[in-house]
Amino acid sequence: LRNPPVERSFYRWYSTGCRYISLVAGGSFYILVLAAGLELRKTIAEVGGHIFSEVGQMLRRPETSSTPTLITGSIIPTIAWIRSAMPMSLEKLFCPSFIERAGVGEILDCTDMALTDKVFGAFQQK
Repeated sequence: LRNPPVERSFYRWYSTGCRYISLVAGGSFYILVLAAGLELRKTIAEVGGHIFSEVGQMLRRPETSSTPTLITGSIIPTIAWIRSAMPMSLEKLFCPSFIERAGVGEILDCTDMALTDKVFGAFQQK
């Protein structure tokens, strides 16, 4: 690269990406649309590590959270509405070898929750 990023920037970008993947793997790709609409990019980048996997688990199992009504009454219906209003397909986002390794077909339809679970669950995070 002509002007490569400094190593610290690279690791910060990686860490932020892992946070987004934790959210998606726990909830839905559409949680990113919701986060963008709420302008949470900076907050997500600044909040500490494991919170996002915990939030993802709460989205997946609202009954185990301290705020099940918020999740089942507001967050999940909002994500469902976004999902129906904005069907998306992301197969161009990932390289073919990753899609193949994740065990999905040629189409990565974000409205198919089982399919996106497979893809985003295939990311290895450290």
